[in-house]
Amino acid sequence: MRLTIKYVAIVTAICAAAFSTAQPRLAVNIVVSGMRQGDIARYEGNFGKNGILRLKTEGVEFTECYANYAPTTPEAGLATLATGALPATHGIFSSVILDRTTSKMVGLVDKPNYNPSGLQRNDISERYATHNFIAQTLSESAQQSGNGSKAITIAHTPLSAMIMAGRKGECYWIDNSGKWSTADCYADTLPSWVVKCNNDDLNRVFATESWYGRYTRDNYRNSRSTDIAVYEKSGSNRVRAPRKSSDKWVDNILRMPSGNIAIFEFAKRAVSTLLPLHVGDGCKVLNICLDVPRMVAEKYGSDSIEYEDMLYSLDAAIADFLSFLYAQTSSNKEIIVTLTSDGGVSPTKIDNSDATRFNTRQFEVIMNAFLGARYGQDDWIAGYTDGSLYINHDVVYKHKKSLMEIQNEVASFVLQYRGVANAITATALRSSQFSRGAVALVQNGYNPRRSGDVVIILDAERIEFDSQRVAMSGSVYNYDRHIPFIVCGGGIMPRQETKRISSDQIAPSLAALCGVESPQYSEAEVITLK
Repeated sequence: MRLTIKYVAIVTAICAAAFSTAQPRLAVNIVVSGMRQGDIARYEGNFGKNGILRLKTEGVEFTECYANYAPTTPEAGLATLATGALPATHGIFSSVILDRTTSKMVGLVDKPNYNPSGLQRNDISERYATHNFIAQTLSESAQQSGNGSKAITIAHTPLSAMIMAGRKGECYWIDNSGKWSTADCYADTLPSWVVKCNNDDLNRVFATESWYGRYTRDNYRNSRSTDIAVYEKSGSNRVRAPRKSSDKWVDNILRMPSGNIAIFEFAKRAVSTLLPLHVGDGCKVLNICLDVPRMVAEKYGSDSIEYEDMLYSLDAAIADFLSFLYAQTSSNKEIIVTLTSDGGVSPTKIDNSDATRFNTRQFEVIMNAFLGARYGQDDWIAGYTDGSLYINHDVVYKHKKSLMEIQNEVASFVLQYRGVANAITATALRSSQFSRGAVALVQNGYNPRRSGDVVIILDAERIEFDSQRVAMSGSVYNYDRHIPFIVCGGGIMPRQETKRISSDQIAPSLAALCGVESPQYSEAEVITLK
């Protein structure tokens, strides 16, 4: 009898040890676009206990996580999170790039020679392609790890979804009709579970015409509002208008809290296709990129009641999703959930005049006129995007000038322009090694094939001119670079870490936690999570 008891005890101990060291079978990565690290502390007083705060209390929170590059655009942020590489390597820092063969700016995910007037399928888009993606993503690496491996990426926009997914896997976004769609580079047809979501008109269910606040005005930390309807004080007898769908519901769902709810409802359906966990021995990955927070922050400002209310609604949606997610498994150790951001947004700039904004179109015209006066009239400037000014190399060679000389001339002249803090030439970034400061961040974000001939750093809080946005991303400053990073589940001990880390460390660290190889281009140090 004693031998039997001893044998059972040994077997139990071995099984417990094996279970405790087992790799998580599902990784859920939540990217809240536009969120700063400081947003959590600022607004957590109105958060519930089962959303973001649950991830904090049950997981490990890294309070000093920074993007170690510039420009800190959403595209650069998503690509860095997905690949574990810096923009200098993965080559993504803008939604558009310069095609040097034609000297024209083209969309990062646009298919070459796409004909929009051609015959189109309703369920699969033929507009997009992944030919501009260089580096392998975590999702791609996980899918190569073993039998049963699978990855699904969900976002509001095709650009975000495709950058996170990479070149393979399932990838979905909301199209112009409000349906869930994908591209022909990912699938020939939509799977049945996505078709059912579209048949159920799932997204329209959450669309509303008006935006009502969750709390009375005195419960918000911010005071400025534009479009949200907020009760002035507790006990107000004002009656809400009946909930109804708007004719512009697709636009509304991308700029209201209901858009986040729609994403998580679709994510629940995705989880059902990734589970049960015991099928196959590979790692499953679910990427959820929330574009609505950034759109709200850019439209209203991160110091607006709209942005604050959106975060409270998002927190409730995360709580509901976590309850659903953990109900699918016998142990939370089988699942890891991360929460992070692709970068913050600038302080709000209500004044959109040339005195407070950087007018990019005007800047291109002035620079072209300057070079024309110096070297002869021609199309000297090929384009500008996200801090990169492109010089037309064909014109330089036609006039038999030195490209380095032109770059230096431009950089010197740019420093006289209002709102410019610094200008660095491509030649300097290629020939020198910068170890600290803003220029080092620019070098980490400089890709020789895609970045401009002169990279511009704007003054703090100065953003580019855009009549539709009061805030923007892309700077070298901490309000754009300091992001949240929380990991929960997978046997991780709850704690708070103050050690400084960088966003390119996230992908290889998650790969190590899930027992898969790091993405091929990642060179960052792995963070100890357990």
